[in-house]
Amino acid sequence: MKRFWYGVLMMLLLLGSFSTVGDNIVTAADHKKAKITVSTLNVRSGPGLGHAVIDQVHKNKEYPILSEKGDWLQIQIGSKKGWIAGWYAKKITTSTHTGGSSGDGNATSGNGTWISSKVDALNVRSGPDTSFAVLGQIYPHQKFQLVETKGSWTKINFNNSTAWVASWLIQSASAPASKKEETTSGSGGKSTVNATSLNVRSGPGTNHSIVGSLRKGDQVEILNIQNGWYEVKYAQGKGWVAGRYVTKSEEQTSETPTTPSAPSTSTKRAKVTASILNVRDQGSLQGKIIGQLKQGSTVNILKNDSNWAYVEWDRSKGWVASWFLEEIKETNTSTPGNDLSNEPSISLLYDGTNLRSGPSTSYAVVDRGNKGDQFPILSKEGNWYKIKLSRNKEAYVAGWIVTVVGASTPEVTHPTVGDHLKGKTIVVDPGHGGHDGGAVGTTYGTLEKVLNLNVAKTVSAKLESAGAKVVMTRSDNQYISLPYRVYLSHAHNADAFISVHFNSSIFPSARGINSFYYSKGKDGPLASSMQEELVRQTGLSNRGIAFGNFQVLRTNRQPSVLLELGFLSNSQEEHYIRTSAYMEKAGHAIYRGLAKYFSNN
Repeated sequence: MKRFWYGVLMMLLLLGSFSTVGDNIVTAADHKKAKITVSTLNVRSGPGLGHAVIDQVHKNKEYPILSEKGDWLQIQIGSKKGWIAGWYAKKITTSTHTGGSSGDGNATSGNGTWISSKVDALNVRSGPDTSFAVLGQIYPHQKFQLVETKGSWTKINFNNSTAWVASWLIQSASAPASKKEETTSGSGGKSTVNATSLNVRSGPGTNHSIVGSLRKGDQVEILNIQNGWYEVKYAQGKGWVAGRYVTKSEEQTSETPTTPSAPSTSTKRAKVTASILNVRDQGSLQGKIIGQLKQGSTVNILKNDSNWAYVEWDRSKGWVASWFLEEIKETNTSTPGNDLSNEPSISLLYDGTNLRSGPSTSYAVVDRGNKGDQFPILSKEGNWYKIKLSRNKEAYVAGWIVTVVGASTPEVTHPTVGDHLKGKTIVVDPGHGGHDGGAVGTTYGTLEKVLNLNVAKTVSAKLESAGAKVVMTRSDNQYISLPYRVYLSHAHNADAFISVHFNSSIFPSARGINSFYYSKGKDGPLASSMQEELVRQTGLSNRGIAFGNFQVLRTNRQPSVLLELGFLSNSQEEHYIRTSAYMEKAGHAIYRGLAKYFSNN
């Protein structure tokens, strides 16, 4: 019997499995492949949602299945192995494969993955964050080769270089038949006007004269695209229209990945009114809980069924009780004869954005908006946009905290973000590692060391794209001594040392974020900048900055801070902080906190 189990164990080790014999993993047949059925699917280090995301795969790509555990499949991706949710993949039988395998079923060049935008005029940026400069825009009919994905951002080949786009606004695409598909020329074919009344102008912008008009349902042919405007051919001639009010022929026939049982039927937006709202896999109390939403969260309602709503948020979908949703009324309503839908607009990037009476922070706040709210642009004054709030109300919003939709006006880059990071040396220290796992989540068993590394990698990518020199104390699951972490800070003469951690307590109600310093004079300003941005970006409770007698701070001569990014001992907080969305928010906050610190020091 011992000899039998020894043989089984050796077989699993040779296959590179991450689990023991007791994990009941079944080895798959060599001729089986997994075909991905959703737009983007996370690849994890183990068979379960609690394991770290190590890569992403895309719709219609095929990967060899190495083994199975329950509903999870272990697949081969190039030289890497990882696990995917089997319910988002179709098992297929393939013929014998000859030659080398790239792990990317129908690869054409590079890693073989091509993407296209889900929306018109998707901004292409110089780095993986909304604060990086806009290099251009892409459109649904264009296709670009994917280079890599980091967190919520994807790097693509763009204009003979590389650039970044938001992962949640792209989709997998087939390889282009020719280079013409990568240009910004017209898509051909008939496209449809989706606005009630649409002005046709002599050029690509609201500053050009009106030469005609179109009605909803009119058919046009797109001849050219420029900065969110389409040059179209219609019955009465040619002219330019705001692109977001024309549905191109490709968009009318393309597939949008949705849960098969609940297709999208509406696009209303709503806010969550309950403190915590459970998200279920079906519209009833018998449905399995697959997630939770916090009070004030914004969702898109895709479908209503009795007292339940099928909603979408942060690239996730599920069913919630509709009596805990409050529909968001559109603020940019228009009146006949003054159709604002013809004009370009801005979209807010953050919740709680101040809308002011004038183009500067010295003016009074007249209203506040939330992420995703759109308002028509009336004019641009310096780095501020004048916008239309309602029929008789106007306001100003800072250009660096919005994105521009359907306008030829270049976007405003925040004058402090990124510029103050260039040339700085930042030591990013993911706490724990190796045999030192750190805190363990009380509900999901989340390992602190894994979260620390995920946040650190997100921060590093943003900092490097801004021109900073980044030193990681560890880049994988290895144990690093505390003295050596401090040594790296001194050896590289770090401008800042950031130690990333998550908290735990014997009190399950403990929650929120702390930023610790040792020397108030040396470290205090850095801790304050970190704390302010972390609370603002993540929405977690503010526990403030505090003195911390930690070795990585106490013996560190460089400005240093130790961050506790939430409590793994709090069930609700653990559920939130282990998500990829939180990793992105925390990384974004640390990045902006550093920029703010260097702008003042």
